[in-house]
Amino acid sequence: MNQAKSVAVYCRVSTKAQAEDGTSLDSQEKACRRLAGEKSRAVEKVFKEDWPGDTLDRPLLRQLRDQLKQGMYSAVICHATDRLARKPVHLAIIAEECEKAGAELLFVTEPLDNSAEGQLIRYVKGYAAEIEREKIRERTMRGKQARAEKGMLPHGTGKGTYGYHYDPETGRRSVVEAEAEVVRQIFNLCAVGTSCHSIAVTLNRESVLAFGGGKWHPRTVNRMLTNSSYKGVTIFGQTRRVSLGGRKYKIVPTDAKQRVEIRDATPPIVSAELWSQAQKVLSQPRRHPTLAGRKYLLTGYGQCECGAPLVGTCLNKVNRYYRCRATWPTSVKPKSCDAPYVRAEEMEEQVWKTIVSILKHPDVVMEEIRRRQGETSVLDDEIERVQHGVRRLGDQERRLVRLYTLGEIDDGFIKKEMEQIKRQRAELEAEQVKLEKQKLQLANLGKLSAQVREFCARASAKLNGFSFEDKRMALRSLQVRIVVGKAGVKLFGAIPSFNATTARTWA
Repeated sequence: MNQAKSVAVYCRVSTKAQAEDGTSLDSQEKACRRLAGEKSRAVEKVFKEDWPGDTLDRPLLRQLRDQLKQGMYSAVICHATDRLARKPVHLAIIAEECEKAGAELLFVTEPLDNSAEGQLIRYVKGYAAEIEREKIRERTMRGKQARAEKGMLPHGTGKGTYGYHYDPETGRRSVVEAEAEVVRQIFNLCAVGTSCHSIAVTLNRESVLAFGGGKWHPRTVNRMLTNSSYKGVTIFGQTRRVSLGGRKYKIVPTDAKQRVEIRDATPPIVSAELWSQAQKVLSQPRRHPTLAGRKYLLTGYGQCECGAPLVGTCLNKVNRYYRCRATWPTSVKPKSCDAPYVRAEEMEEQVWKTIVSILKHPDVVMEEIRRRQGETSVLDDEIERVQHGVRRLGDQERRLVRLYTLGEIDDGFIKKEMEQIKRQRAELEAEQVKLEKQKLQLANLGKLSAQVREFCARASAKLNGFSFEDKRMALRSLQVRIVVGKAGVKLFGAIPSFNATTARTWA
């Protein structure tokens, strides 16, 4: 076969395999072979993959790209751009690799140059910084994956693991005995029922430094206790980042088939039995015995004047109180507030009495709602200002691209300007999200009116018969926020604020 004319065909469906509209694997292959025949090209190999298109980390796509770099194909044919990659940046990366390999990138449904993706690729140098970062990240992940498949720990997987020393040459860990003793202490304490918070407090009290020299935090302890490396089992690729738009992302578990176990990479510090016992303890729900069955009406709605939240607490297994969270030290922060306890029954009674008076006179709430809804026009003006700024940045971007294509500016200048535009756009978009959220809250006030009327109708019949859940719903519907200070209790929300003095005690 004449290799210079050989073609690779790539077909893909998502995990929810499409069977219609020409996107099934067989129909994709048939259409791609037809295009190859029209161009007098011989199909050398067909890659059929069942994998999501929002990542470049696909087994068969990796194989195709590796062979492409070896010069094995003169063209790559796909049914449509979204079959090759969902993200334009990913498509641009593959298109650039084809160009470097001297191979055409062809699509059955439309020429690449006529598509939106094609326009992006024509201007790809204008977005060089973003694409280069994506390429570096993608190459790094491929390198880590390859190293893991060879049985070696990947380079650059964070600052390391407490209790071990990492040797980059061998890709193996060795035990640091001084830290390993701390690890065993943590697992032994957990196995007998000690909470992560108590473990962190104990270590900080004993002046044991956490990894990096800081203090121990309950989340750090929990992550250690759930890390299978401590029992000698090392898994690479257990999680991945999923973009939420902008700079936000979340960490989600990967599929089991994407994970790689690296055997003999990490010597165990604790036994498998001790590790399993720790998991069993961690999986058990924890509840304070004196709080079981006790309800706190204002939980989540109250805060101290210092800014810390109010939490419910029970003294002598009988008396309920609210206290400022900052009056007790955490595992990493000392006590920072001296606010006294507040008797729960009296504060709840005072707050609910005010809510009842409002529910009996809904005209007070209606007037407050109308006043706040009048702020919508101000928010609209602010949103328009931000949107105008985003449009202006888009105009600047297009002017830069035009100047670049005309040869008026060089790579370094456009890269610098594009990065600045990207930063400014991110700031404006974040501001717009904040304003839109405020506008949505005002829009929800219309629904609040209906809810208040509903509560008032019920109140006229059985206000005194409201259940705990009914009262919580009233607080939520009225958007109540409670601030407790030396002067007493203040209420905020879709109701006029009021001051009330509530009995206090140091308990």
